Amino acid sequence: MKKGGNFIGVVGVASFMFCIASCEQPDGGTDFINTNEQAGFMSTTGNSNQILENKFEAQLPLLHMKLNGDLSEEEAAARFDEVVAEYMKNNEKSDKAVSTEWYYRIATLTGTQAGNGTDGNVRASVYFYTDKGAHNAKNIVLDYPDIDERELGKWDYYLFKTAFPNQAVSWVKVGASNIQLQGTDAWFVKQFHTYMVTSDQTVPASGTTNIYTFPNVWLDNNCADCWDTYQRRGGYGKLEF
Repeated sequence: MKKGGNFIGVVGVASFMFCIASCEQPDGGTDFINTNEQAGFMSTTGNSNQILENKFEAQLPLLHMKLNGDLSEEEAAARFDEVVAEYMKNNEKSDKAVSTEWYYRIATLTGTQAGNGTDGNVRASVYFYTDKGAHNAKNIVLDYPDIDERELGKWDYYLFKTAFPNQAVSWVKVGASNIQLQGTDAWFVKQFHTYMVTSDQTVPASGTTNIYTFPNVWLDNNCADCWDTYQRRGGYGKLEF
């Protein structure tokens, strides 16, 4: 997995030679082994091996926090609450009387067994309803620079911002969300949540809206450029400004 700083801030030669030796045939030829076949194709979504064109600008996270999976969902969310509150205090000032943007969170929990984590690229998209119409936030990047994410048994929490183009909205509802994995490094997703919090907003807000899911599914593909998708429709509640 990629190495780097934490939030508050190879295959070796011997293995390579072993692989070469094990792939050679007695006559000197070489068989190229499909590593995915060795590990087994893991996807259980029915949506794997899609070739997707990313035509949309990447939506990068404002914040990311990695937390141990032995924390309950309530404990993990409470710790992220504190970090988001400090961020909003220092970075997201507003004197607007209406909401021209809104903030939302995505949280995932990776399985605890061997092979459940992944280094693959992960993206998401969220479909919002508003009083001004629908807004689809696409190409949401769930990869934060220099952070090792989606490790065994770990929570990953993210904060994002989006807006309905050139409009002020009176309410927002999370209508659907999906999460996608690229490549053949399978990932077991235990929980995947998309939600909005009133205290994250830069204007007074009330209510709540969310999609809490417990997929317990494998995401996996047969090719390095392919994507596998887990999707959920039907959000709960409405956040009003």
